[in-house]
Amino acid sequence: MRPALDFPPLFYATIRRIDAFTDAFGKLVSLAMLWLVVTICYECIGRYAFNAPTIWVMEASYMVNGSAFMLGCAYALHKGAHVRTDIFWDRYSERTKGWIDLVSYLLLFYPTLVVLFAISIDDVLYSYGIGERSQMSHWRAIMWPFRAAVPAAAVLLMVQGVSECLKCGYQIRFGREFEHREKLEV
Repeated sequence: MRPALDFPPLFYATIRRIDAFTDAFGKLVSLAMLWLVVTICYECIGRYAFNAPTIWVMEASYMVNGSAFMLGCAYALHKGAHVRTDIFWDRYSERTKGWIDLVSYLLLFYPTLVVLFAISIDDVLYSYGIGERSQMSHWRAIMWPFRAAVPAAAVLLMVQGVSECLKCGYQIRFGREFEHREKLEV
C-alpha cells in the first residue's frame, strides 16, 4: 500500500509515458544524422572522385541538421542536457531546486514556447499557402516541411515540460530528484 503522502499512480504513469515517448522520438530523430553522414559522403565521393557534384546535398544537409537540432531539444530536456548555472545551483536544497525549476517552467519556459509556436505555425501555414521554395540552389526544395520543425519542436518541448513540472512537484514534496540525471558535459 502507498504511503498517504504519495502521489497517485497516474502521476507516475504520466511521467513515464511522456519520458518514454520523448526518448523514442529523440532516438528516431538521431537517425537523421546517419542520413546526413551518408549523403555528405556521397557528395564528397561524387565531387572529388568522379567530378560530379550534386545540387541538392548542401541544401538537404542544412535542412536535416537544422530540423534534427530543433526536434532533438525535447530529448535534451529529458536527459538534462540543457545549460544550467552550476555555480549557484549546487548550493540550493533539492526542494529549492524544485521550486526554482517549477517557477521557471511556468513563468519563462511555457510562455516562450507558446509565443514560438504561434509565430512559427503562422510561418509554416504561409509557406505552405504560397508554395514557398528554397532559393539556395537549382533544386528548389519545398520549404514548409523544414519550417514545420520549429512549431513541432515547441510542441515536443511543451509535452516534455509537463513531465518536468511533475518531477518538480515530486522534488518539492519529497526533497529529492524523481530520478537522478548525471550532468552531461559537451
